Amino acid sequence: MKSIFYILLLLSVQACSAKAAPPASHSHGGRVHIHSLPAIGAGHRHGTGAPGVLAQSTNNGGTVTSSVEYEKPRQSPRIPRPTTTNTIKGDVSCRSGESDCNICAANVQQQFSRAAAGQLRWRKLSWHFSWPQKYPPNGTRPLDVFDGKPAYPLGIPNKHIQGFARTNSAHFPFVGTHSHKRKGSVFTVAKNSNGSMSLASLQKSRGGHPSGIQVIGDFLIYGDGGMLIFKDINSVNQTRTKSIRITPKARFGYGGGLGLLRLSNNNLLVLTSGPGSQDKRPRYNYFYKVQTQNGMPQKLTLLSKSRSSIPANWPKNLGFSENLSLITECGTGDIYSVHTTGSSQGIGSVTGNGYWRLSKLVEQQGKLSLSPLSVFYTRQNMSSCNISSAATVYVNHQHKLEFYCHGFAKDPSGSTFNVLGSPSRNGRDKFDFKMGTL
Repeated sequence: MKSIFYILLLLSVQACSAKAAPPASHSHGGRVHIHSLPAIGAGHRHGTGAPGVLAQSTNNGGTVTSSVEYEKPRQSPRIPRPTTTNTIKGDVSCRSGESDCNICAANVQQQFSRAAAGQLRWRKLSWHFSWPQKYPPNGTRPLDVFDGKPAYPLGIPNKHIQGFARTNSAHFPFVGTHSHKRKGSVFTVAKNSNGSMSLASLQKSRGGHPSGIQVIGDFLIYGDGGMLIFKDINSVNQTRTKSIRITPKARFGYGGGLGLLRLSNNNLLVLTSGPGSQDKRPRYNYFYKVQTQNGMPQKLTLLSKSRSSIPANWPKNLGFSENLSLITECGTGDIYSVHTTGSSQGIGSVTGNGYWRLSKLVEQQGKLSLSPLSVFYTRQNMSSCNISSAATVYVNHQHKLEFYCHGFAKDPSGSTFNVLGSPSRNGRDKFDFKMGTL
């Protein structure tokens, strides 16, 4: 009887998931009216507009217009960009395989607009692991770090994937972090000769809640306690590792994500955002310069700290973030960020909307900040694409954006919901994730 009740409850959850997002005002021809933001899949359109899209146009001053309109984003070869006098530029000369660099993306705003217009093709992928197996470099088992405690209704665990990112390595194409009640973890995923993917390395983090994760060249980077940790992706035993302490300790926050890229002066730019979660606390962006030697980071310097903001007439939840990515635009050297998160409470956390927010780095009187440009929604789910916990953007060898989101948690095995008994922890299991390409 209990099983039947939970099954009926799940069906009810799915039926409720298509409810529209909170209402927002917008205008057509100077007339302002209010109605709800549609969920993906809803039929709300204006003219040829795409459902569920929030688009912001920009003028030559680099500011965001005050209206929120549902319209098909322009897809012309040239989209107006904010004009700035930034002295900080990304390195556009990076080549594939360089250890301290990622290649640039062509026409960032145009590609993001195409994604917002629904032109992403999503593909579901998986990677496998064995619960009791000991993995290098220190013999950590998935049983020790992936097994979250069910603390919410329907068995939704409170420990989960924190970050997941594509790498530049052919053999180790993905990396990630996972939280835990005592010690979290960082891991790499290998591509096998038959094309399948499986866990290659797994080790505990310093604390229970490591940050999201990003990659630059051959190195993965994440925040853990008061440190930024750099690890060589291609060394399963993680022999090339560098930790840099963030001082003073009060000057950091990466609960809202972490990203980095190489600048035109060969230093690295690191951006962290915090706090994460979804509450009334103010959010801040922290910009750091990292000096390197032979591809390894040596010294970290805080360049600027700015309060994160969005246009006043955007729904407030669009100001939150759990992960971010930094992108250099080819030709211009302009720097963009993509912050990601989604519904994290109640039904929305199971099958609600997640969103991707594009901003541009601007510099005014030596201070760095992010100017929001546009946002678009995609449907998230717990099993393979939970944007509120792990979603990032990658630039491939064709200078095109790729969008990634990951499943929330493996507790229990094979299901999000622990309603039909205890799962097995004796053998092989898998995580699912999704890849969106233009």
